[in-house]
Amino acid sequence: MNGKVQGIIICGVIAASLAGMLVFLNATDKDKNKQADSSAADKKVSSAAEMEHIFVLDKESEEISAIKAENENGGFTLDKPASGKSSWTIEEISSVNQNRAMKDSLISDCGHLEASKIAEEDAQDLSKYGLDKPRASFEISYTDGTKSKVLIGDAAPESKYTYIRIEDSSKVYMILTIHISDMLKAAKDFANLSLIAKPVNNEDWPDYGKETITRSDWDYQVVFENDPNENSNMLSSQVISEPIFSYLNITGSSDVTHGMWGLTASGCEAVAPSDEQLKEYGLDSPRCVVNLKGEDYDYTLKIGGESYAEAAEGENAALLGYYCTLEGVKGCNAVYVIPAENLPWVTFKIEDVISNLITSNYLVDLAGMSVTVDGKEDLFEMTTNGGSNDKDENGKPADITSVKAGGKDLDIYQYKSLYQFIMSCPTNEIWFEEPEGQPEVIIKQVRKDGGEDVIEFYQDTSRRYIVKLNGKTSYRIQSTWIDSLKTNVENLKNGKEINTNF
Repeated sequence: MNGKVQGIIICGVIAASLAGMLVFLNATDKDKNKQADSSAADKKVSSAAEMEHIFVLDKESEEISAIKAENENGGFTLDKPASGKSSWTIEEISSVNQNRAMKDSLISDCGHLEASKIAEEDAQDLSKYGLDKPRASFEISYTDGTKSKVLIGDAAPESKYTYIRIEDSSKVYMILTIHISDMLKAAKDFANLSLIAKPVNNEDWPDYGKETITRSDWDYQVVFENDPNENSNMLSSQVISEPIFSYLNITGSSDVTHGMWGLTASGCEAVAPSDEQLKEYGLDSPRCVVNLKGEDYDYTLKIGGESYAEAAEGENAALLGYYCTLEGVKGCNAVYVIPAENLPWVTFKIEDVISNLITSNYLVDLAGMSVTVDGKEDLFEMTTNGGSNDKDENGKPADITSVKAGGKDLDIYQYKSLYQFIMSCPTNEIWFEEPEGQPEVIIKQVRKDGGEDVIEFYQDTSRRYIVKLNGKTSYRIQSTWIDSLKTNVENLKNGKEINTNF
């Protein structure tokens, strides 16, 4: 055969083979595409099935006019607002402020009540779901006059679901328990537990008035009010004025002086309590009463008996808080449980809140100081180049420029040391009993603004002196401090070093 013709034939066979192969490959690809399309379609159908909603009830919230729940805790009735009302109302606790977020959530859940699964389409034995004798139910009334009643059965075994059904229906649903948990609550559980709002911005705080604390374990009252001297040197603008006068340690005192704002309960125990209930909760004779009164407010918090959590047999019950009532706030006619950490007034001590300084005066704010011992007065006259809020031309704080006693110049550094010693007078023992006789030592500080602070020391025993601050009995101190004070006054006058130990 001619080689050229043979080559042509071979090429033709190869071409035919390639063409057949292409036809086979195209057919195979089409089959694969069909399978892929079929698989994708199946997935879409499966996905659509998974996304199918199972509505037990399907109404808009606007179509609901009332919800009535019945359960072992007493249940509640939530009514749609009548003309003039601003929100839905739990009728059983209409005298107290209510938690709006809880009510809105309840209404929303009842509108489109969605189950997760159908447990059984036509259940003939309802007892296995706890639906032959439901533990609770809720009935929803609609604006068109119709009603739907849902029965609540048992919790599904080892799951987060609960069995429910519509009354007169044998279809049993499994619903997430969280969607119907509010239906198991008592009316009082919808009370608003935020009792007094806490201002967000500093400028929104009301002017501080007077806080009076009375406790069953005290034979006196403690009173906090604004500093009458308006001393800007102290971090706290308030002072304790009864039973002693003292400036405050802001770290320890702020919860006591300002804790009423932001007061929050953990639960509501009884709405519009009767006298019998007040007695039951220890509020007929409260352990602590806090009254905070200002220009536009007058709050009275009464703190009664302790509230404990239920404890397992053999275990100690944990303290949840105290039973309390609050007067002066509209919509708080109830007995609340308030956590112990929100009630600092029950356990605080005066020593916890006062400043450890017997006086708050800066030395540069004084015009002079005198120390009288056994009737003999030493007057120390001072000159300064400004006050505590001033600075000199170089930006340095104001300072003492001279100190004199009896016309004699004294060492400024030693005078500052004496003043530091006086400021450190120990104030750790509070004392209320009036001293007898006359003061043995008197320290008088005369301020540039014309005011003065007077500290008097009366001997009580051989080892103790009673201290009066501006005429009010306040502390009792060691006699060794008085001995050191007398020595230091003489040391200053004689040019000797001040000893700050005692």
